Amino acid sequence: MLRLFRNFRMPKAAPQPDGDGSGFRVSPDVKASEHPDGVVLIHLVKGTVFSTNRVGAMIWNGAVERRSLEQVAGAISSQFHLPLQAVQQDAEAFLVELAAEGLLVAEAN
Repeated sequence: MLRLFRNFRMPKAAPQPDGDGSGFRVSPDVKASEHPDGVVLIHLVKGTVFSTNRVGAMIWNGAVERRSLEQVAGAISSQFHLPLQAVQQDAEAFLVELAAEGLLVAEAN
């Protein structure tokens, strides 16, 4: 879901979201630009640019709006007629990938 335009590297280990998906917040170093096909994310400090498809944009917006993983996965599952459990697993993996790239940061408990 996440395409890196430059500075390709293997993602670092990232914190896992908590059970309701609210364990992350958007990094202050990131700017997002939505478009009909998804969203483009720019990490201003690292100088990296990322692009997501529409599903990735739905997950990103869920993180921005502090919606639970279950809410976001339910919306994706319903809209695209996909199994909820598979969507939840993929959405959680995508959140972890966003965190590994520094686009999301873990919330302190």
